[in-house]
Amino acid sequence: MKELDDILKTKYSVPALEKTIAILGYLSRHRGGLPMSDLVNALKLPKTSVFSILQTLEAHNYIQKDKKGLFRLGLKLYSLGMASLRNLDTKDDFLPYLEQLRDDTHFTVHLVAYDKGETVCIEKIEGPGMIRFLSYVGERKLMNTSSGGKAIAAYLPENDLRVIIAKGFNCLTPNSITNEHAFRDHLAQIREYGYAVDDEEGEIGIRCLGAPIFMEDGFIFGAVSLSTLKNNLPAQKFPEYSEKLMKVAEELSRLLGYTGPYPKRR
Repeated sequence: MKELDDILKTKYSVPALEKTIAILGYLSRHRGGLPMSDLVNALKLPKTSVFSILQTLEAHNYIQKDKKGLFRLGLKLYSLGMASLRNLDTKDDFLPYLEQLRDDTHFTVHLVAYDKGETVCIEKIEGPGMIRFLSYVGERKLMNTSSGGKAIAAYLPENDLRVIIAKGFNCLTPNSITNEHAFRDHLAQIREYGYAVDDEEGEIGIRCLGAPIFMEDGFIFGAVSLSTLKNNLPAQKFPEYSEKLMKVAEELSRLLGYTGPYPKRR
């Protein structure tokens, strides 16, 4: 398998660890779980090696085995992932991109991450001038009233989308989307255009644009968004600003190791 061959070309290598990494990477792309035989055949690894690695990973809760004998990633990996998110040095890695976006648009820039059916604000770059928004780093929000939240929701798998819907919908203004059918229709529109619009849905007089950020495995990390007064962002300017926004969102996705195609603006 090419993936394993690439790993084995590493100059300084630990064979057992390389096999473990290959197994975890393969399991990460099969959400329903896999039998051990599939791992052996797909990765072309000795059955005894795969068995030993799986037993060790299961003992430490890095993987789980269900009643059908299928292996899938365990919650310990989720905990490590969330710890990595908390420790992400956005100041060093993301800040130059966010500041440049602020300078190019003169709008406030937010970086949000996805966590358990909600968004978490992990960076905020204030726009120039006297306009200040009440948002803050660490703020958690439901997904239906912000461009960042909707940009994330549009690209989540169905199981995660159900978690969002089960949490309910905020109704902050008359423009807020507050039912499942309308929300799903709106997400389809976002996928068509590649970016999300918050048109006074979180606060009257405020418009925002949001674009998704993907991780190495293709799953959603979060979103980057622009916020300003409605008068500063007329609808005819959406193409111009969404192009700037999506360029930065793609660059941040590449920083996180994403190599797949990025949504294109319609």
